[in-house]
Amino acid sequence: MSDSNLDLDDDEKQLYLDVLRDSPFLPFSNYVSRGDIRDPIDVARPRSYIDREVFRLIRQTYRDQCSRFLPILGSAGSGKTHAYHSFKDKEEENRKKLKEMEQGEEFEASQLEPVNWSIIYVPSPPGSVRVILHVYTCIIEEIGTEMLDIVSERAVEKWGGKKGSIFQKPKIEEVIKSGLREFPGVFADCVKALVLYQLDKDKKALAERWLLGEDLEPDELDKLGINSVLEDDDICLAMIKIITQNLDRVILLYFDEIESPYRMFGEDAEKQFLEVLKRLYNEVMGLVIVIAVLKEIWPRILEIADQPLRSRMEPAQELKPFSLNDLKIFYSKMMEDFWDRNNLNPPLYPLFPLNEKILDIIYEKTGGNPRSAIKLCKRFIDKIILDEMSVEELVEEAPEIEAVAKPPETAEEKVDFSTPREKITKEIDQILAEEEYTIEVNPSSIASATLKCIMKIGEEKEKQFSTTLEYKYKIDDRGQTIAGFVETEGKKWGIEIPSIKTFDRSAGVAGYYAVKRIHDGIEGNIFDAGIVIVPEKTGGAKFSMMLKNNPDVYKIDINEDLGKELIESALNKPSEIAWKIAKTIWDDIGEYKPPQSEENIE
Repeated sequence: MSDSNLDLDDDEKQLYLDVLRDSPFLPFSNYVSRGDIRDPIDVARPRSYIDREVFRLIRQTYRDQCSRFLPILGSAGSGKTHAYHSFKDKEEENRKKLKEMEQGEEFEASQLEPVNWSIIYVPSPPGSVRVILHVYTCIIEEIGTEMLDIVSERAVEKWGGKKGSIFQKPKIEEVIKSGLREFPGVFADCVKALVLYQLDKDKKALAERWLLGEDLEPDELDKLGINSVLEDDDICLAMIKIITQNLDRVILLYFDEIESPYRMFGEDAEKQFLEVLKRLYNEVMGLVIVIAVLKEIWPRILEIADQPLRSRMEPAQELKPFSLNDLKIFYSKMMEDFWDRNNLNPPLYPLFPLNEKILDIIYEKTGGNPRSAIKLCKRFIDKIILDEMSVEELVEEAPEIEAVAKPPETAEEKVDFSTPREKITKEIDQILAEEEYTIEVNPSSIASATLKCIMKIGEEKEKQFSTTLEYKYKIDDRGQTIAGFVETEGKKWGIEIPSIKTFDRSAGVAGYYAVKRIHDGIEGNIFDAGIVIVPEKTGGAKFSMMLKNNPDVYKIDINEDLGKELIESALNKPSEIAWKIAKTIWDDIGEYKPPQSEENIE
């Protein structure tokens, strides 16, 4: 394809291209982030300064409970929605740290002590009214009934409603009165619902429905002693206030696509939306409000917003485009994730099936805009896997592709992707010594263990043989490498293992190409026979047909557990699966006999 891909032989290239063609999911298919679908890959560098600012505001809000307001600006496709997903990942990491602290584990002195926070994605509201209900619904959907349990328990306990023995039940009316002293007036129905949810098992389900915003019949409301519905803006806001004051965590509200109210309903709707943001900021404690805005319309929003709202905003932060390095790192991570999902080790060249020259062109045409770059990556990969063009032809065609934006004028630091992933050949004993403690089951360790076991059994049975790990040979002047080679009793055996991530999943197309490499070696008089060691779940029409048509290729099925046994036995006594492999080569070595325990020996 290109000079960068010379390290891949034709079979390897065909293997990876076949996986790209046959896979039900393709890399770069989702070039538009959505709030409800996680993005698998994140390159944080262009956004690192925004991350620091957001986490600083979270910590400040956790300390003083004062709400903060941060605008994040970016062009279409710059990663505004994706930023939410990265914050969500950080929230989950933070929650793990908090659990570790609860279990008494210490965190490093160089790290800041984690604080409790949750991020809530708030998409554009479906209408110009009931925006606060929309926000409340997003909070409920994200945190769930767990939030109602925490809030109601803490609030009711604070109002004197701590549960005692069955003979010391708190009086519900007294607890409600205590709650109304802290939250009077418009809060009354919220207080009643929380107390009933926590203390009255007969009305708990009904109170929960009201707290979740369901419409109740008049007789159901009478049963609760409640007059209002949660849809009302004031009631809904009152409920959000009680939640934030009793949840013991900062809530980060991430408002996305805030230009939509203007686009769908006009300027008045946008003003109403900004008023809701101002009410949330002014009246609710413990919030960090982040708004993601198209930078092109930000001046108009500033013009509509009143002076008090503008004065309360933190300085707006702008999302930067990818640098050339960022694009290459993003592309290689995305492809690595794709190969991993197909149970394949990545190609030696991490940018396959594209190359540096193609990515340079993509960067030049898109100016580093993530969405535009992802679109072009997908277009180029589609052309290659559909055999519409070779990479060389794509390089020639690329200048005709319409540019999206000018690249930044600042010079970018260059990352060298021209050198393939390091390929290291190790001696058998050295590999096994490393695997003794980790027992990591992978093609390399299985190949080493297989040859070691063959050597042990061959020596025990006084066989004449020679072995080679990572055997290299040529067919029609093309270099090939297989996992191992054994020559014994005038017969040459090739041993191959597909390049996969785990032996608990099918090898897929990689299994077919493992058999094909042995087949080609037999046809080229390099081997007389061969053994392929594959996951036991491996199947497929091409794989089965290739085995059926090559009776001199023997299949050994293993899984992760059998793989561990094989590796462990190579360091001790050969296991049953090791004996099965050796018996394929020497059918006169007899049946496998399990090692005797020390008690039986005595």
